Amino acid sequence: MPELDFAILADRVSAEPGGVGYVMRGGIDTIGAPAVPSVQHVGLLFRVSFTHAECDRPHRFEVIFQGADGERLMQATGVLHPKWITDLPAHWRVNQLGGLNFPIPLPAFGIYSFEILVNDSNEKTIQLRVVPATPQSEPAPG
Repeated sequence: MPELDFAILADRVSAEPGGVGYVMRGGIDTIGAPAVPSVQHVGLLFRVSFTHAECDRPHRFEVIFQGADGERLMQATGVLHPKWITDLPAHWRVNQLGGLNFPIPLPAFGIYSFEILVNDSNEKTIQLRVVPATPQSEPAPG
């Protein structure tokens, strides 16, 4: 089964060839929004690892952004195609790093979540809290 090694929310992310990721203001779990409804931009950096048997075949990747009531507000899907590297030890895992930057709708202040699925199985939930912006709060991303 593919494993989600990590996933992090940030203002902006970039996944470079060779498995290097760049993160701007990473570790976001709260957004101070000046008003709602609004749209904010966020980045998601993630790494999925695969066994030898899981390589050289497609794997479905999906991110669902939803409100506290479970209403889907945004969805992004894609396919990961890990390639086996011939000089790796047989039981080594191949890592595939990915980065997504996208707008999310914020209809109200409150709790939201990102559900991350690999091959239709939930691998991680990242919670996000949206609060009114105050002079002490960080500016909203994007």
